[in-house]
Amino acid sequence: MDRDQRSRQQKSRGGSFSHPAPKRSLSSRMGLQKQPTQARGNAARRPGPAPNPQGRPSPGVAPRRAQPQLNPQKAGYTPGAPRRQRRVTQAELLRRRNRRRALGILGVLAVLALGAIISVNLLFKVTAFRVETFDRTTPADTGIYTEDEIVAALSIEQGTNLFGFSTTEKTQQLQSQFPYLDNVQVDVQLPGTVVIKVQPATEHFACMYSGGWVVLSDTLKILRSDISQPTGLTVLTCKLPADFAPTPGQFVVPVSYNSLLEGETATAEAAQATATEVLMQILDELETEGMGDGVTVIDISDLSNLKFTYQDRIEVLLGNSNRLDYKIRLASVAILDPDKGLSASDKGTLDVSYQQTDGEIKGYFASDEPDPTPTPEPADSDGEDTEQNDDSASSGTEE
Repeated sequence: MDRDQRSRQQKSRGGSFSHPAPKRSLSSRMGLQKQPTQARGNAARRPGPAPNPQGRPSPGVAPRRAQPQLNPQKAGYTPGAPRRQRRVTQAELLRRRNRRRALGILGVLAVLALGAIISVNLLFKVTAFRVETFDRTTPADTGIYTEDEIVAALSIEQGTNLFGFSTTEKTQQLQSQFPYLDNVQVDVQLPGTVVIKVQPATEHFACMYSGGWVVLSDTLKILRSDISQPTGLTVLTCKLPADFAPTPGQFVVPVSYNSLLEGETATAEAAQATATEVLMQILDELETEGMGDGVTVIDISDLSNLKFTYQDRIEVLLGNSNRLDYKIRLASVAILDPDKGLSASDKGTLDVSYQQTDGEIKGYFASDEPDPTPTPEPADSDGEDTEQNDDSASSGTEE
C-alpha cells in the first residue's frame, strides 16, 4: 500500500480532513499489543447488539420519540431545553376553520363593495328623462303643466350620478311645486334614465274654513284657496284641525269626530274608520251606483250622522259607517228607479239609516212640500133655498 492510498484511507476513516487520525505505534499496527485481562473479560462478557437488517427496533426495547426541533427564529422561542408541544383539540381546529372562512367571506364582500362603488360612480350616469303616466303610457297627461317644466323642476343635469340623489326627496319637491299634479313619483331606470310618473289633479271639492274656501282634488289635495265659494264643485263639510292653514300642494286630513263615541277611549278591537277612509268609501259606492255626478254635498263632520245631498233636492241620511254599500244601493234604487223610485221633482229627506232588530234596513222619505189642503165641496143652491123656505114657513107657522 503506497502513501497516497494510506492517506486516503485515513481521511475516509476520520470523516474530515481537519481532524487527522491518531497515530498508532508499530506494535499496534502489527497486532502485537495486548489488552489488559480485565478489559478482555468485560469485552467477552458484554454481548454485542444483535444485527437488525430491517432497521426495526429490537423487541423489548422502547423506541425513542424524536424530540421536536424548535425554530430559534419563531416568535416565543426561549433558549433552553425543548418543550413539549401542546395538543390541539378538535374544537380549536373548528374555531380556526370558522375563522378562516369568516375572513374569506369578509374579503369577498369587501371586493364586491369596492366593485359596486366603482361601478356606481363611473358607469351609471343620467342620460335621459321620461315623463309618463302610472300605467306607463306616453305622452303623459300632465294637466296644466308641460313636460319641460316638470323635468326642469327636478334640477338634475345630464351626466349626474344616477344614484347621487334621493328619489323620495325629488317626489316631495314636485308634489309641493306642482299642486295640480294629484300624484307624482320619481324613479330611476338602468342604465341611465330618470322616470317621472304623473297623474293630473281635477277640482272636485270645495271646503269652507275660517278664512274662506279651499279647492280640493279627489285625494283631498289643496289646489288653491278662494274667498268666495267656487261654483260647480261638490261641497265637502268636515271638521278641520284647529291650526288649519291652507297651503297648495298639501293634503287635508279631516278630524274624525263621532258624537256617539265622544269621551270614550278607542281600542284596537273597536277601532273606527277615519273620516278620510269613510269619505273614500262613500265616493266609491256612489260611483258604483251611478250617483257620483249628481251629488252636490257630502257631510262627514260627524261619523255617526253621515249624509249627502243629491241634486240639491234630496238629502240622504246614512247614519254611521256600518253597511254603507247597502245603504247607498238602497238610496240609489229609491232615487233613480223610474218605476219604484221618486219622481224627478220630489224634494225632501230620504232616511236609510234605520236598521231594524232583524238587521234589515228600510228607507223612509219625507217630502218638503206640505200636504195640499182639501178643497171643500160646492153647496147646492136649490137645496139651500128650500131649507130656508122651510125654516121661514115653520117659523111663520109657529107664530
